[in-house]
Amino acid sequence: MNYSLFSFVLFSTLLRASSAFSRSSVRRRSSSVASTPTSLNSVPSLIVFDLDNTLWTPELYQLRKLARNNQLPVAHKDVKLFPAAKEMIKEMKKDEKYANTKFAVASRTKSVDWAHDLLSQFELREWLDYIEIFPGDKKQHFNNLKRNSGIDFGEMLFFDDARDGKYGNCEPVSALGVLSVHCPNGIYEETIWTNAMSKYKEWSAHKTPGTIVEWDGSVTTLKPTNPNERFRGNVKFINREKRFGFIQYGGRSTKDMFFHFNDLPYGDDINEGDELSFTVATTRNGKDAAANIEISKSDTAESDLVNMHVFSMNLPFAALLSNEYKTLETRNG
Repeated sequence: MNYSLFSFVLFSTLLRASSAFSRSSVRRRSSSVASTPTSLNSVPSLIVFDLDNTLWTPELYQLRKLARNNQLPVAHKDVKLFPAAKEMIKEMKKDEKYANTKFAVASRTKSVDWAHDLLSQFELREWLDYIEIFPGDKKQHFNNLKRNSGIDFGEMLFFDDARDGKYGNCEPVSALGVLSVHCPNGIYEETIWTNAMSKYKEWSAHKTPGTIVEWDGSVTTLKPTNPNERFRGNVKFINREKRFGFIQYGGRSTKDMFFHFNDLPYGDDINEGDELSFTVATTRNGKDAAANIEISKSDTAESDLVNMHVFSMNLPFAALLSNEYKTLETRNG
C-alpha cells in the first residue's frame, strides 16, 4: 500500500467515526429532551378571576346610593381596578407565554347588569374568552366553564377574595380540582399573581384537589371530605309546590344545605323545624345537596299535647283565681 492510499483509508475511517459520534450525541440529546416531564405546565390553560374585591373595588352591593338613584357606576370613578390587576392584564395581553391561555371571569354578584357594563367600560370584554356572572353557586360557574371551554379543572387557575364559609369560593372551587388563589385584599400587588403562576407550575406535577395558595404565599391542601360523614341540622325553609327546602346546620358561617323531596324517606312528611341527619352529595349540575336523609325529630310529635296554665304553690291566690274560687275584685278580701 503506497502512502497516498494509506492516507485516504485513514481519513475515511476517521470520518466514519466522527459521524457515528455525532449521531450518538444527537440521540443522547434527544433522549434527554424526551425525558423532561411534560406534565409541568408553565401556565394554565384557563385563568379565572372573581370581580368584586378581586379585579376591582369596591364590591358592587356597596354602591347603594347609585342603586337608589337608578344610576350605573362609572369605571375609574365609582369602581376602580386594582393597580396590580391592571398591570397583570397588560402583561398577559402582550406576553407570548400566554398566547394559548384563555381568560374568564366568574362572579356571584346580584348586580349582573352593572358587572357586564363595567367590563365594557374597562375594555375587558375583548380580553375575556368566557363570562359567568349570576348569583348562586360558584361551582356552577366552573362546571359551565369546563363544558364551554373543554378545559379540565386541573388546567385552571382561579383568583378570589373569599376563601371559605357561607360566602367562600376558594374552598369549594379547589375541591373540584382547580388551583385556587386566596387574595382577601384583591390583586393589589404584582407578587400575588407572579407567585400564583410559580405555584401553579409546581402544583401541575401532581394536581392535588383541594389546594389553595394562601394570601401569604403558602400552600394549603384541604382534608378530603368523607362522603359517608353524617351531619345534623334543622329544616329552615320548605317550598312544597316545588318540592325542595333548605337545612340549617353547622355554625353561622355554614351555608344552608339544599334538599329535594325525592331524597326524603319514603312516606315521611316533613315540616320546618324538624331535625334531620344527612350526608352531602354532589348533584348533576355540580351543587351540594343533602342525601340519605333521616328524620330525627318532628315538631308534630307533640301535636296531641294540651297547653294548660301552670301555677306555683307559692302563689295560692293564683290557684284560687284559676279555679274560680276568687275573682280579681276579691283579691284583697
